[in-house]
Amino acid sequence: MSSKEQPLVGVRVIDLADELGELVGRLFADLGADVVRVESPAGAASRKHAPLHDDESLAFGFRNAGKRGIVLDLESAEDREELHRLLAGADVLVESFAPGRLAQLDLAPADLCARHPHLVVTSFSPFGSFGPYKDWIATDPVLSAVGGLMFKAGIPSKAPLIPPAHLAGDAAAVTAAFATATALLQREQTGRGQHIDFAAVLGVAQTADWSYPNASISRKSEAAYPEVRAGSGPVYTIYRCKGGFVRLVVLSPRQWKALWEWMGEPEEFADPHWEQFINRLMAADVLTPAYEAHFAKMTMEEVSAEAQRRGIVCTPVLRPEEVLANEHLISRKTFVETALPSGASAPMASGFIEMDGTRQGPRSAAPTLGQHTSAVRSESVAPRPAAAAPATPAAPFAGLRVLDFGIGGVGVECARLFAEYGADVIKIESRTYPDFIRTVAGSEMSTSFVSSSRSKRSFGVNLKSVEGRKLLLELAKQSDFVIENSSTGTMDSLGVGFEDLKAVNPRIVMVSSQLLGAHGAWADWIGYGPSTQPIGGLVHLWNYDDQEEPAGSTAIFPDHLAGRVCAFAAVAALLRRERTGEGAHGEVAQIETVTGIIGELLWKAAFEPGSVRPRGNRNDAGAPWGAYRCAGEEQWCVITVRDDADWAGLKRALGSPAWADAAAYDTAEGRHAAHDEIDAALHAWTRERDRLAVCEALQAEGVPAGPMFTAGDQMDDPHFQAWEYGRTIHQPELLASFDLEGPAFRATGMIDVFVDRAPALGEHTRDVATSLLGLSDAEVDALLASGALEGPPAPAEEA
Repeated sequence: MSSKEQPLVGVRVIDLADELGELVGRLFADLGADVVRVESPAGAASRKHAPLHDDESLAFGFRNAGKRGIVLDLESAEDREELHRLLAGADVLVESFAPGRLAQLDLAPADLCARHPHLVVTSFSPFGSFGPYKDWIATDPVLSAVGGLMFKAGIPSKAPLIPPAHLAGDAAAVTAAFATATALLQREQTGRGQHIDFAAVLGVAQTADWSYPNASISRKSEAAYPEVRAGSGPVYTIYRCKGGFVRLVVLSPRQWKALWEWMGEPEEFADPHWEQFINRLMAADVLTPAYEAHFAKMTMEEVSAEAQRRGIVCTPVLRPEEVLANEHLISRKTFVETALPSGASAPMASGFIEMDGTRQGPRSAAPTLGQHTSAVRSESVAPRPAAAAPATPAAPFAGLRVLDFGIGGVGVECARLFAEYGADVIKIESRTYPDFIRTVAGSEMSTSFVSSSRSKRSFGVNLKSVEGRKLLLELAKQSDFVIENSSTGTMDSLGVGFEDLKAVNPRIVMVSSQLLGAHGAWADWIGYGPSTQPIGGLVHLWNYDDQEEPAGSTAIFPDHLAGRVCAFAAVAALLRRERTGEGAHGEVAQIETVTGIIGELLWKAAFEPGSVRPRGNRNDAGAPWGAYRCAGEEQWCVITVRDDADWAGLKRALGSPAWADAAAYDTAEGRHAAHDEIDAALHAWTRERDRLAVCEALQAEGVPAGPMFTAGDQMDDPHFQAWEYGRTIHQPELLASFDLEGPAFRATGMIDVFVDRAPALGEHTRDVATSLLGLSDAEVDALLASGALEGPPAPAEEA
């Protein structure tokens, strides 16, 4: 345990977010900020959000834990002045009003920034403040559908699956928290705040793994790129065992050999032909029955434990109650007894981040309505200082140096954000142990690697050599931040763990992200990001309500999201370094990204065991609610009716058909009871219409609806284009120009993101060695010859 103060102690946040974006303030509160949640006299709309326990919202309790709560009536001039008084002594304002609504209250974001030039104002809206969909209303299913999380989930014979909980909006909120913290760090240099215009749908799209660039390069090269759901897919496949299911991943020849030996070395699979993944992929219909026969007498825990012992990636598919009782998560204290505003309590997923060995989670229950109004109103406010003149927009991380040890999708995504916003990011790698995403396509460059390692430099170094380690430590002396997501203990074993780096640079910040965390009963388990989905309960809950076998998703979740949690943790630690001069070691267990993102459902299971089950596309939040087939092949939309007003709007959009006039449909209870018959009538209407036409008609009547987009659809969509989401680069090794994902926000104090090609392995080794490490060319040549350093691949000889 550390005695260091939390990273965001001293930061004050005024939180006006309601329904959407509430996790932004929660993340700040987790890391020590004083977050004041402002509600209207009627209370926040989210206080009524499902899931409920004894009529109390777990959704509100989860996202507002650790905050203080006050009541202000922003329709009142007197209360608006009280808000201004609070903003004078605050650092951040987070709001989720519809674009233009604050201006109607004389609180336009630009005016707030002018009156309070020190203030960072984060406007978190579904589609941002401009573009064709800026006025659209969105529920979480709408964000999931348009943002690209939905089209990969489910099986072809059934509808695509909406993710459980508020997964999409909360994933976007993590990126918004990163953006907000980045603006605070930039204020340390400029003395000025700024306005962040955040489009949640783009934040969702950024966490939909590498779909966008892969669709783009496939289109440019006229290659097929399937964008139809395929269950759990051919890589992260789910298999049946005794009484349950496991996710088994067998990619390398070594993993295959270990599995074959475990199966008793069956003669029919003895040929070296089976060592190649592509050959096993083509014979899945033969191998699946063989695997499941071998697992038939073992429970999911037994299968997973023995597989891990043999070096095979395997994890059990746990139900919510099993997640809460899991020995590893208990050993990590992932769940902490937490109260609702009423005082009722149960174990809740507590925090996404550890800092210097201490979990960063809520320190109090969510507030009752107006609980702290008197105290906050009576507090004296010391106005925050601000520079007299506005700062010229700049790259917020200019002058920072980052060492990127990332592999796969977590560390590299964290470092990518730093590179895009101006840091000198140096990717540390070698051909002996390359980033497997670099080599996944059979060469030293892949589309996915380009996406996550754009705009970086590459330093090829063999850390197992004495000389290589010495050079790395010299580089660390000149660096600010290190990100790594290697297997537990790898960095320490190489002599470049946090204590090693801290010894040469006490100001260095490091963030580590291991699969299941660096401590706990299963800390040495191996796997990939999607290996955490089963343990965290996501695979079980992201399923249809009429089948036992998990439907699965091919999404590489939570890699990109965990990378953004790491980035937020890093910026928070850098903010503390500005204050104290001390470095820090942050840790983000990828499993806790999963348990946190569905935390409200796991909390419900803790309060009411057995109450949380797969719901398919239905939800207690309203009815009708789900995915509806539209005209065309695999064209779908989501429609979410939250209340009676939405139902009336839906009826108008449909032309007030006679079937919708049934008296039973006039109440939420009646619509839930008649969900099947309402769905049948809705499907008959949507199947004859274009998905966008359906959504436009419903949105015009105030009903949240959205088209289900694939990555290819996003490329062609006018809203994504208005935000310039696609950013074209040319990657010589792939002989192609194609589009990468752009940013999810615009900020008045930041220049546009820097998006350039990804480096060849070792491309910048000589430059880094000479310009930063002071080596001569002759010394570099000698180190290259010895293998301590590695340079770029030799140019191909012309025929």
